[in-house]
Amino acid sequence: MIYGDNYSFADLCYLTNYFPKVRGGIAIVPRVGALSLLLNIGSRDVPFAKTLTWVEDVRASNNVGADGAKLLKEKGLETAQVGLMDSGNGFPLPQLEEMKAALPSVSWRRCDALMVSQRLVKTALELGAMRAAGRLLNTVCNEGERFIKPGRKEYEIVADIDRLARDQGAEDIRILAGETRLNPPSFRRSTALGDHWAVYLAVQHERCWSEAGRTFTLGKDAKLQSAYDQAQKAVAQMASELKPGAAVAAIGERARGELGELYSGAAMYGLANGIGLNQWEAPFLNESDAQEVGSPTVGPTILAEHMTLALRAGFQTEGRMILFGDSFEVTADGPKSLLGR
Repeated sequence: MIYGDNYSFADLCYLTNYFPKVRGGIAIVPRVGALSLLLNIGSRDVPFAKTLTWVEDVRASNNVGADGAKLLKEKGLETAQVGLMDSGNGFPLPQLEEMKAALPSVSWRRCDALMVSQRLVKTALELGAMRAAGRLLNTVCNEGERFIKPGRKEYEIVADIDRLARDQGAEDIRILAGETRLNPPSFRRSTALGDHWAVYLAVQHERCWSEAGRTFTLGKDAKLQSAYDQAQKAVAQMASELKPGAAVAAIGERARGELGELYSGAAMYGLANGIGLNQWEAPFLNESDAQEVGSPTVGPTILAEHMTLALRAGFQTEGRMILFGDSFEVTADGPKSLLGR
């Protein structure tokens, strides 16, 4: 049984191509027989939901716990051993408890990390979607600069960037920005002449994500520009380690050598992680980074061809936030930016 919702849908989507935009749902995957999708939607929404998945048995539910128990019984699994995959830990607890109470003879096993190994190396279709997301993101980074003007409020800039991304075909977008730290947009903050603006952007296309980080200097501050150059160089050095058979840990060591005393601050923002159907997925540099985003596993310690990773260098200097980031594919010929840079 695989649970997914609008916050964490990667495992459910990987298997069924369906991703919940509002509420959650479960996929029942029997050892023998057809899959079933039980979604927290109205019955009139089932025909549309079927256009998003190859699964033929799609059902509506207002309580996937109680109805999930009925579905397991219908499939003759009321005394089976059932693996529960909920890597985002989003299954509503009252519904989960109701389902288990209705199935007292079922032996439950947590298997949140079961699909991680299948999702690490991206297929040609996934890579195509991520490159499309990257090209879209590159357009947003380049054209979005015209919205960043002294005196404009941050939420106004963010709204313009959001609209630009969606006009370009983004399914979803995530934005964090600020002068001194990365924050969600707020009507209380505004950019000012002589300062700068750092922005984290991630866009979703055909379920898959690509990520970038940029710093826009609004004045001529040589120290801030030098720091931004250092962030870009650090990401380039980290990217040089993206080779099949290379150690994941080498990415962090490259960052440590390039950033020096800025390394500890950059590590707090996260230097590297896998990216795909999740914004943040395996492989991670360490257990702390994995736990920070609720990942069930750190993932492999060795890189393989066609893995995809987001790299970033974000730190504070001169009281200002500096950020640069890019998304890459691991190839036999070296790293390839998903943004087409």
